Amino acid sequence: MGERRMRRHHPLSDNFFRVHVELTWQRVLFLAVLAALWATIDLRAGIGPHDEGLMLQWGHRIAGGEWPYRDFWVNYLPGSPLLQAVLGDSLVTWRVVRAVVCGVTAVLAYLLVRRETTNDRWALAAWAGVTAGMAWPLTPGPTAPSVMFAFAALLGGRRRPGLAGALAALAFLFRPEVGVAAALGAWWLGGREADGRPARLWAWFGGVALLGMLPFLVVAPGDFLSQTFGFAFRQHLQHLPFPIAPHTRDPNKVLERDFPALLVVFTVLWAVASWPARRGMALLPLMVVGLLYLLARTDEFHLVPLAAVLAIALAAGAAREVRTPWKIALAVGLGVIVLHGADRMLGKVQDGTNMAGVNLPGVNGVRTDQDDAHALEDLATEANRITKPGSYMLSAPPRYDRVRVGDTLLYTLLRRENPTRYDVVQPGVVTTAKVQREMARDLERTQTPLVVRWEAPVAEQAEDNGSGRSSGVDILDDYIDTHYSRVGRYGDYLLLKRR
Repeated sequence: MGERRMRRHHPLSDNFFRVHVELTWQRVLFLAVLAALWATIDLRAGIGPHDEGLMLQWGHRIAGGEWPYRDFWVNYLPGSPLLQAVLGDSLVTWRVVRAVVCGVTAVLAYLLVRRETTNDRWALAAWAGVTAGMAWPLTPGPTAPSVMFAFAALLGGRRRPGLAGALAALAFLFRPEVGVAAALGAWWLGGREADGRPARLWAWFGGVALLGMLPFLVVAPGDFLSQTFGFAFRQHLQHLPFPIAPHTRDPNKVLERDFPALLVVFTVLWAVASWPARRGMALLPLMVVGLLYLLARTDEFHLVPLAAVLAIALAAGAAREVRTPWKIALAVGLGVIVLHGADRMLGKVQDGTNMAGVNLPGVNGVRTDQDDAHALEDLATEANRITKPGSYMLSAPPRYDRVRVGDTLLYTLLRRENPTRYDVVQPGVVTTAKVQREMARDLERTQTPLVVRWEAPVAEQAEDNGSGRSSGVDILDDYIDTHYSRVGRYGDYLLLKRR
């Protein structure tokens, strides 16, 4: 009788798709370890001057007793900076943690699909898709942990609304939009019933989120709100038009360049297939957030949320789908996510053959291209000849009136301290007159002995957005030109010394 009921609820019950596999902790652990090991392929990939630099610098400042928002400028909620303060100044430590996050998230996806469909093979397909989507880029930041906590919130949404709300709040403390979407999804799964469950879910969500923000709201309420939620009004300066890939005969590049567009296509297909029966609606808030995040700036760093949640949606949708054409379409979408992840990892392995390790503290075997590795080592040697580690140094972009990204990682690699409160080198922040005057005063007050101009092509590139246009403010550039003279060039790095 129970079997007949299950078959009516899940029409696809043929032996090929429905295989009973006992769920044990050993199986779950094996899947988590396997996904984490897959992610470690990217463990020694090239350094990330901006993203990795920000996390390491913020963690270093917090560990040194500084308060985020009050003592230094932070545009993220406190989750990522506080985690980095615990992890220390090593690039590898964070990447190992990031790989573990990938493993845990993939297992949560497997458990979600298996619980909602009782179909082990499609649950494994979701695990593969999330593993592929989460494994790279293996850089620090708030996105991957927020997705992990969001999936955990969905898993607890049916029976543990309080726990689900708390987990969604943890996601909120990394990325607020992901946290709210996770809470909405958990509410849809189990918190809508009129037995006090919705109130419990939202009470835990609000309480944990407020508790995480409270110390910073007390210490520096204005700075906290303007730098985090207020930063949303400056992000348009870095938006990029949604790209449609040009024609190319290289099949690998076709997949890489068209993958964002394919994600959007399969998101629409999933929505059309699922809407009539209202299946998978708990995933819809996260899908919307992932889609908006991708459309805001289409690069590899903005693929993760949509790719991960879409893998779950496609697997669960295919497991329930009775119409063969729709089942095939959803399965193809999931296969594209897996194939793209495998292709990118293969590219990481191939690129690694031309890289060299950087022999500097905190890098621990992480590599970059050979010319950059030698340039960094030569730069460090010359900087150490002029001043001692621990002294002040400013890592500067090519120019401050038009800024794309900065090389904040130099502070960690050269073991120098930023004399200003601005580790974030982004348009709308350091391109304003107010901030540049403040930074010039800091350089003067501390008599900062060294400035390093990072003049890499990625820093010089002009994008089709606000970062590609001059703000007309050159206060800080004029100060540097007046008070510093050239010592030497080391690859992409121009070393300047105070006159």
